[in-house]
Amino acid sequence: MKFRQKAQCTQSLPKIPAQKYCHYLTQKEDEEELDYSFEISPVNLPTTKQDFYKLQKTTERVQEQNKMFNRNDNMMTTLSSSQLPPGSFGLFNRQKNDALHLNHMKYGDKYMIMLARGLQKQNNIKEYNLNDNRMTQLSSSEVIKSTRGAISLSLSKNKIGSGCLEIGNSLVSRDCKIQVLNLEDNKLQESHIIEILDRIAYNRSLKSVNLSKNNISNNCINALSNLLITNEDIAELYLHFNKLNGFAAVSIFNNMQKSNLKVLDLSQNSLGIGYDWSQSFNKMVQLNKELIHFDLSFNKIDYKITCQIAEGLKKNKSILGFHYTGNCGYVDAKGFLVPIEKGIVEQTQHQIAQRIQGCQNIKQKRLRSYRDSNIKDCCWICEGWRQVEFQWNPQASGPANDPMFLHLSYLNYDDLYMGKVESGLRVQRMVPPGMCYYFFTNDNMQCVAKDQLHKRWPLPLNKVKFQDKEIDVKLYQLNYLNVAGTQIIDKYYMPIINVQPRQEDLLYIPERVDNRVLWTFPISLFKDWKKDNEELIEKCFISDWNQSRITKLIKDENDKNACYNFLLANYQQIKDTYKHYACLSPVGDIWAISSLINLQLLSAVRMTEASEKGTIKQQDMELKYLATISGTEKGNYRKPERGMVRFQFLEMFVRIAEDKYLKNGGAKSFEEALQWMWNDHLKEEFNKYNTQVFRDTRFWNEQCDLCMKHYKTILDSIYIRYSVKKVKPGQKPFMSLQELQEMCAHIGLNQIETFGPNIPLFAFNKAMMSQIDELNSDRIFQMSFVEFLEAFARIAEDIDIRQIGLHLKIEQLIWKCYNLFSDLYALPTQSYFQEEWDQINKQQNKQIVDDDIDDFN
Repeated sequence: MKFRQKAQCTQSLPKIPAQKYCHYLTQKEDEEELDYSFEISPVNLPTTKQDFYKLQKTTERVQEQNKMFNRNDNMMTTLSSSQLPPGSFGLFNRQKNDALHLNHMKYGDKYMIMLARGLQKQNNIKEYNLNDNRMTQLSSSEVIKSTRGAISLSLSKNKIGSGCLEIGNSLVSRDCKIQVLNLEDNKLQESHIIEILDRIAYNRSLKSVNLSKNNISNNCINALSNLLITNEDIAELYLHFNKLNGFAAVSIFNNMQKSNLKVLDLSQNSLGIGYDWSQSFNKMVQLNKELIHFDLSFNKIDYKITCQIAEGLKKNKSILGFHYTGNCGYVDAKGFLVPIEKGIVEQTQHQIAQRIQGCQNIKQKRLRSYRDSNIKDCCWICEGWRQVEFQWNPQASGPANDPMFLHLSYLNYDDLYMGKVESGLRVQRMVPPGMCYYFFTNDNMQCVAKDQLHKRWPLPLNKVKFQDKEIDVKLYQLNYLNVAGTQIIDKYYMPIINVQPRQEDLLYIPERVDNRVLWTFPISLFKDWKKDNEELIEKCFISDWNQSRITKLIKDENDKNACYNFLLANYQQIKDTYKHYACLSPVGDIWAISSLINLQLLSAVRMTEASEKGTIKQQDMELKYLATISGTEKGNYRKPERGMVRFQFLEMFVRIAEDKYLKNGGAKSFEEALQWMWNDHLKEEFNKYNTQVFRDTRFWNEQCDLCMKHYKTILDSIYIRYSVKKVKPGQKPFMSLQELQEMCAHIGLNQIETFGPNIPLFAFNKAMMSQIDELNSDRIFQMSFVEFLEAFARIAEDIDIRQIGLHLKIEQLIWKCYNLFSDLYALPTQSYFQEEWDQINKQQNKQIVDDDIDDFN
């Protein structure tokens, strides 16, 4: 084990590590790095002496080689003249030959003077980095003289003293090109600070000035104020770790109202001591539109001033990065300053708090989790936050209904209102680097966007804030995105983001429910359903009358008109009866009545029953059926060859009336035959199938409307999923009969005893609105959303035989549909009609107790 000791060698030996294999410093070998591994110790002292003597013998030969090959020999000549051994110090950066990097070398005045003399003819160096050496005022003047033409001059962590005056002389020169000046931690005297501030005030090349850690006090405030007023070119000013207090803050903020500064670092001063500068600060942030990065960390600012400047800062939208660590407050994720009663600063905060570096993303890592409860001390610039647009696309993400909320993991999943659906569900937010998890609440329903990245989430999310209450998230998946840190300010100090800091979120105000307003059909979800009226019924009848061959069967015009009026008067019942029996034997998606179903109908109305008015045999009725469906136009798939459609249903009964009451009875006309058949056989049976009765008595009411509005998001999702198979490009989505049947199968209705294969058939056809022409239009096979709502309600009614309200049955069926979207929607924890269910369960329990008592007795 070696112990580092100071070498006991001759006075002529250098105070730098010697190297066994030394190379002369030339421009050709500028890529070589300094070797720090050598240690001077009593063990290797003889070798060090030998190497030194060897270097002196070979110096002349190396100089001759440099001269022969035209190598730059300035530094070699200077160093050798002072009997200092040269070495490979890595002074020139391989990527940037115009930059001199001599940081942390601890070189003293002797070496710095030799270096300065050797570099006087190096006109191609534009960037000087001489930080953390042992330079004093003895060598600083020489070094600064050799930096003529420099663009960047960094002399931090030295003790240049009065050498800064030479810098001041350079700054007032017309040839000054210095843009970056770093004099941090040089312990300059206040007189030197004042003089250099006066020189900077009239310089037009400087862009960045760093005077941190120089014990600057209020005595320098006049010079500093003059700089802020006079110089309009400086963009960055660093005054970290000085002795400025509240009096200086008032002057600084008053003179910054029209300043062009972009970055200001006043951290670790004492601005909280002395004057109350809150009014000056508020006026400055209100008028100044140029400042974008501001550091006030660790200034002993109390709660009172914090509250005042927090209000003033809300009006400023230009400061994208604001630092307030170590005071009575913190900066949240949206850029707001949040006051706290006691500024409790952890002991490690002074060590882990990073200083600002212009507008650069310093890649400061923050401890993150799947749920960040309260992110503090946020800076969009330093941490590299990225602008992200969260959106919900109703066509791709899923159905959208008001209100829509967004829940982000870095905001503790608190609800964020996204605005009205018709305005577009888009929200732009600044998001910290790392994983960001999120989900949505769509009309009080927790869900994820299916078109965005999502994955299973096994961890519980409890007590999530939602509309002034706390809820538990029941989702099994969450959307997510991996955010990479980025630069949000360009080299011209212009923001490349659209999000403004300290922007208030949209406020959701629930619509006021006026109990005096009664529920009506026009304000319901069913308002788009077109009811049958006289005009529509007449148009349907005319279409069927013209497509049939009734006019060819009835020759007498008066009799024809009389039959027209009679059939029109009873057409509503005829149409509803046809719709009922057509559900029993559709040909694919085509509604039609087969021969077997037709015989069942005729048997139900006792058509073969003989009377004094007339008789007909079953064979004759079958012939009338065949005569009706044959001889019509072929090639129309809406008219199957072995099925009877609506206009033929009307024609068949005219044929049967003719055969039974005209040919084999005592009727004098077709009208009389139809009247006898209607009164004797059809009237009672045909009045059973009025489809409007279900709507008026069970479905079209406030409770069903409220139920479907509450669960509209899941109903929209069901309709969207099952309305794609037969939709052509550019066509409005619709649901087919096959898709309705698939829906019933997928949610498990086939496992219910009360469910039968005919239930979706009846629900589909009876929910469809009346169409004028069923022979030349596909509309009767294309279910719209409002028709789907009725079909859904009819299915719920048929599979649940309990004597309860239809709205309760609809809700139960909707809950079964959650299995279709278990990865997208969370199952509700409580019924929308919980009070009504509690009352029903209470009555059932009471009935069970009464039955048990009766059995016991």
